[in-house]
Amino acid sequence: MGHKRKKLSERVADRTNKGFDESPFRNATADTPKGFSRIMFKKESMAQRAKDKRQHSSSEDLGLTAKEKKAAAAAANNTANKNNKDGTGKGYGKQETSELRIQPGERMGDFSRRVDDHMREKMMKATRDNTSTGSKKKKYFEKLKAKEQSKKLKAQEEKAYEEYETIKDRIRLNEVAEAPPTFTALPKKRKNDDFMANKKWKNAPGEEDFEDQIADLDQTKKRKLLEAGKGEEDKDKRTSVVENGIKKSRLKNLTPAGRRIIEEERKQAIENYRLMKARKELDRGGRSAKGNDEDAAADDAEAAAAGY
Repeated sequence: MGHKRKKLSERVADRTNKGFDESPFRNATADTPKGFSRIMFKKESMAQRAKDKRQHSSSEDLGLTAKEKKAAAAAANNTANKNNKDGTGKGYGKQETSELRIQPGERMGDFSRRVDDHMREKMMKATRDNTSTGSKKKKYFEKLKAKEQSKKLKAQEEKAYEEYETIKDRIRLNEVAEAPPTFTALPKKRKNDDFMANKKWKNAPGEEDFEDQIADLDQTKKRKLLEAGKGEEDKDKRTSVVENGIKKSRLKNLTPAGRRIIEEERKQAIENYRLMKARKELDRGGRSAKGNDEDAAADDAEAAAAGY
């Protein structure tokens, strides 16, 4: 904390050891400004750090031991010092330092500003080149992007393979079709279909079974309607009503095949009825053409009412 400090006795001892009102040190009156000295020291330290990093990476690549690494570093330092003294290496030569000397009559502030302007670009470049954070970040994002692209390509390949699997035919080697395919599934049940709703039917009925079921159903409905009627005088009327009701319910609940059979039977019954009436007319001696037409129309209406 700010208010914390040493004891008075310790402070007096430190002041005595440091001395008081002594002559200035030799470095205190040097011509080189403190700012320039700090810049040069920072540049040298950064160069030394980069050199150590290069040596470390090269020694790791070569697989050297700790002792061999130390010897290689010492040899590199000796070579660098020699080159710097001769001015032939990549060190900082005498020409660069001579350019930054203070000029006669130049003020210290102007000289410091000139040093900062001269070294600003080099310092920024050295800082940017020696920072490995940016390069590591760039490599990380490049690897991440490549990984995402590989995942997308793999997903597209799997999707294309699945689509191909759904549409391709599974044909075995040397397979030959010997018969047409057989369908074992039942057709979908329709509304108001009494025949398909019957649980005792395991499969769809054929035409022969269909006619038998129609006959059984007609007899059942006819018996129920006749039992519901009363009196013998209305027997003919009840019979026609029963037949008409059976016809309507039958046509409503029949399948297309059943309707086709009923229509064919109806047409055949009408033709037979017309032939019978024609024979009767021939036996009686015949009638006029007009009378025959009227009788034929009446016969058709009577046959339709009878349910043929």
